[in-house]
Amino acid sequence: MNPGDALKTIGPIRSQKTGLILPHEGKFVRAIEKNLGRTLILVNFGNAGDEYLFPNEVLPETVHG
Repeated sequence: MNPGDALKTIGPIRSQKTGLILPHEGKFVRAIEKNLGRTLILVNFGNAGDEYLFPNEVLPETVHG
């Protein structure tokens, strides 16, 4: 994935920051590797802000049909 690529969530996801359900569409910002080899993906959801998600929670928009 490249910065700006469109992503869709695989289902409803609640924001860790606000507690609200995030939009289903967002833009890839970057991927980071945390401790224990866990990868997190930073996704920009526009007005809903940025959220870190696990890779299995999002799909490239072209794949999510």
